[in-house]
Amino acid sequence: MKEIILIGPVAVGKTTTAKLLSEKLNKPIISLDDLRFDYYKEIGYDKEHMKELLEKAGIMAIYQYGKIFDAYSIERILADHRDCIFDFGGGNNASGFEFEINRINNALSPYENVVLLYPCADKEESLKFIEKRRNITPIQRELIKYLVFDESNFKLAKHTVFVKDKTPEDVCNEVLSLTNIEYRESLTSN
Repeated sequence: MKEIILIGPVAVGKTTTAKLLSEKLNKPIISLDDLRFDYYKEIGYDKEHMKELLEKAGIMAIYQYGKIFDAYSIERILADHRDCIFDFGGGNNASGFEFEINRINNALSPYENVVLLYPCADKEESLKFIEKRRNITPIQRELIKYLVFDESNFKLAKHTVFVKDKTPEDVCNEVLSLTNIEYRESLTSN
């Protein structure tokens, strides 16, 4: 399938890259962050329980609670949308559980253009890049570090683009080059 799916930790430019790709390819952007709670609710997500977890156990507890629902939300968004650019957000496909990664990988298997946007090959440097780009509170740092060091994105990606020291246009063009989707496709497919 020719849809482009952008994955990666927070603050690497997935939303910006999706917008540029959308403009060049004349395809809509579908953001998992915008739709995931609707999908979560289909299988019992409890917002009040999440608030209580945050209050009593912290940010990592609510992150882990969300993991119950993420694979399902990825399956649903892929089933519901075609001919688009997917922005999967910063943590929806990261997981410490192999069974969940396998489930997400199965959902992504028909898609040839799963692109990981990541700061650079060095994870410590990548964490510093994200911290510099985004104002991260000490409470958020634990989760951001987890997402940067988690291997899930690398297991799921079929292409990787390192974004550090590149303009948004450079990143967009590299994604197009790696996915073999040319700008002129959008001009001739209308």
